[in-house]
Amino acid sequence: PVWLFDGELTELGGALAEAGPFSFLKLTPGHLEVIGAQLSDEEIRVLTSRIVVAGEALPGALVERWRGLLGDGRVWNEYGPTEATVGTCVFPVETSHEGVVPIGRPLPNVQMRVLDAELRPVPVGVVGELYVGGTGVARGYVGDPARTAQRFVPDLFGEPGARMYRSGDLARWRSDGAVEFLGRIDDQVKVRGYRIELGEIRAALTAHTDVADAAVVVTDDQRLIAYVVGRVDELAGALGSVLPEYMIPSVFVEIDAIPLTANGKLDRRALPDPEAVATDTYVAPRSEIEEGISAIWGQVLGLDKVGVEDNFFDLGGHSILAVRLISRLQAEYDLDLPVRVAFERPTVAQLAVEIEDRVRAEIDALLTGSR
Repeated sequence: PVWLFDGELTELGGALAEAGPFSFLKLTPGHLEVIGAQLSDEEIRVLTSRIVVAGEALPGALVERWRGLLGDGRVWNEYGPTEATVGTCVFPVETSHEGVVPIGRPLPNVQMRVLDAELRPVPVGVVGELYVGGTGVARGYVGDPARTAQRFVPDLFGEPGARMYRSGDLARWRSDGAVEFLGRIDDQVKVRGYRIELGEIRAALTAHTDVADAAVVVTDDQRLIAYVVGRVDELAGALGSVLPEYMIPSVFVEIDAIPLTANGKLDRRALPDPEAVATDTYVAPRSEIEEGISAIWGQVLGLDKVGVEDNFFDLGGHSILAVRLISRLQAEYDLDLPVRVAFERPTVAQLAVEIEDRVRAEIDALLTGSR
């Protein structure tokens, strides 16, 4: 028999415990996190002996507890769109994984291809779009020839007349021959002229030992915001070693859990306002110069309130806004300020000291006639 759940997520763990035990469970990563928070270790052991996870990228840290409780080889990460008869590849989670767990190797009679925009295979480690070929690929969408033509394309690598399904998912090959799922291509955004894949940032975040799960969004004012289940201290520096500067989020927000929809997907509308980060530790300006710098920061960043201990880059600043900030400060205080000052003195309090020192030096030079 098959058991389906259609209630509220807050009731999922209890409903499973009451209805179980099960031969196996098939869940999304989001559901796995919810159940893990609602059930004890012993309840999980009794609940089932096998779990199949599918639907989204699976963080290694999230599945580690389940692997330990159920045993190696009893948790599988699966991938497969409906258009390719659902199951196309699988990965047995037998060891610990930093970052996302691979979706594995193709099942028999399935071909997985990671291609670029010109339908050329990409090298190992390079992100591309995932295409599925083989006998399980559907004929198309009933009554929708236009969408069928867009998603079901000729398989340039298969038998004559074969087709493959264009999944719209981002993926890359690993050196061990497994495929790694990185998220939807719909999550590819353009920020300050750069094309960015949010799934790649999330993968880098979840690879950090202090991060259990993460979500990345882009705001209307072109800021990358990372919501992190775990510690955010020094995350920006850690990401700097694996991602280019333009892919590093402006703000890191600590949250207890990633909010989910009833289908176990990320609920973007339930994510907290990132500006709350600035107000949690707000320290008001203590001098006229700090008040003036805070006002300029607010105008440049589009914020109503800026504390003197807030970090310019944590509030959404980036290199282009740093240039704008320095230009405003130069005009306001009639100083020749290099742009590097914004990076070396990223808080209002630090900038105030820097500007006061430079103004004092200018006055001393005028008094001694050395200017």
